[in-house]
Amino acid sequence: MAVTRLVGECEKGTCATLYRVDGTVDLLVQGYDTTDAETAGLDVPAGETVVRIPAEIIERYAREYLAR
Repeated sequence: MAVTRLVGECEKGTCATLYRVDGTVDLLVQGYDTTDAETAGLDVPAGETVVRIPAEIIERYAREYLAR
């Protein structure tokens, strides 16, 4: 699967980042592990996970890709 980096918390390196799966409209999110306390009350099915990302990443994505 090929991906394109859209926006991230930092310009380069390994940080919270939003990617597009090439040839699709699907997105991948790289974020921070959460603890059980942070996700208490969420019903997360097997095969899924919850990650935390800074809101700025979604805001930048909306400005740069959805406002076109």
